[in-house]
Amino acid sequence: MSMAVVGGIVFSVFLMTLLFVRGENIKRELKRANAKLESASRQKTHLGGIVMELAKEEQLMLKERMARIKKESAPNERFVVCTRLLIDASDSVISDAALDNRTVKKAFEYYLSHFSDIPFTEFKTVILQEQKRQQLWAGDNIHAYLELCKSCISAIE
Repeated sequence: MSMAVVGGIVFSVFLMTLLFVRGENIKRELKRANAKLESASRQKTHLGGIVMELAKEEQLMLKERMARIKKESAPNERFVVCTRLLIDASDSVISDAALDNRTVKKAFEYYLSHFSDIPFTEFKTVILQEQKRQQLWAGDNIHAYLELCKSCISAIE
């Protein structure tokens, strides 16, 4: 055998060994990354559940406050109707947002389109007249949504 053939074989064996070792290292890194991803996913689910529980507690308090308000006592009846709708939708909105199915805005729009006869544009016109409420709506998260509910109820009370 010539020296060139032996050199080629040695180089090929060296290259295959190198690729095998690199492949094993990549496989170990992949297993570690998958374990971290699974842990993060479990943690996200757990934290989503906690967020939902806390938001549901807040929602119950808002519903109690809303129940005390008489429909006739408010000067702006349409505002009261939209506020009730905002609070009634909170179950669906909180669940969708906490589980990352939809954003708060998209979840509320979905609720309006399927469970109400009030168009979204009218809701925005009635509820989002004040700068603070516009900022809360722009927040597009559960906390801002609950604060918007509180702000609307406070305006009625």
